[in-house]
Amino acid sequence: MSRYVQVKTELRSLAEVEEGLAALGLRPTRADYPRGLSLAGSIECAGEPVDLRLPAGSAGSVEDFGWRVGTDGTLTLVCGEPDREHLDSALLAPLRAAIAANQARAAAKAAGLEVEEELDVDGTLRLKLRRS
Repeated sequence: MSRYVQVKTELRSLAEVEEGLAALGLRPTRADYPRGLSLAGSIECAGEPVDLRLPAGSAGSVEDFGWRVGTDGTLTLVCGEPDREHLDSALLAPLRAAIAANQARAAAKAAGLEVEEELDVDGTLRLKLRRS
């Protein structure tokens, strides 16, 4: 196995991450405060504390991984070394896209617009906005 590494992200909130993960079909476990959560660890390293955890195998990962909220509010992805590059492309990129789509839907709804969605064969998501 490996040690856990911390990857700074531009993501803003755990709720935003949870919604984005749900759109990708992933269901994380949220920390039960004050007890919290810990990643499993291995022979080579101890578990790391996280606020949101996904089991090994999620998004094609080798080890479990999760997000930790820093004292300054920043979100850090905590994952095993072997998963770092893979999760950057296989999870973080689609997660950012899912979060952006969720934000666009919410903004449209707040503005009183209807949202029509089309998903192209190549995976392109088109959001069409119409006045209600």
